[in-house]
Amino acid sequence: MPRFRTLVLTLGLALGFALGPASLAFARALVVVEVRGPDGTVRDGQVTLRPASGGAPHSCQTANGTCRITDVPGGRYVVEFAPASGEAPPTRTAMIPPDGTVTLHVAAR
Repeated sequence: MPRFRTLVLTLGLALGFALGPASLAFARALVVVEVRGPDGTVRDGQVTLRPASGGAPHSCQTANGTCRITDVPGGRYVVEFAPASGEAPPTRTAMIPPDGTVTLHVAAR
C-alpha cells in the first residue's frame, strides 16, 4: 500500500507541474463600464458592483463616462452609480459572465 500512495503522489505532482499554475487560476471577467445621461452625454462618478450573494464589492471611478473593473468573478451583482454631481439613479442588477469582457451600460439621471 505505501508504494501505491507514493505512485499516486508522484503522478499528482507530475500532473500539477505539467499543467502549470495557470490551470489552478480561476477565470475572471473584465467589466467595461459606460455611463450616459438621458440625452446621451457622458457622466462621471463612482460605479460599484456588489455581489448579490454577499462578498467584497468591486468599483471604479469613471473618466469621460468610462472605467474598467478587472478580475470580477461571474455572478449576479447589484449595480450602484454615485454621480460626481446630481441625483443617483436607482440600483439595478446585472449578470457578469465567469470570464471574458463584458460592457455594462449605466443610465444616469
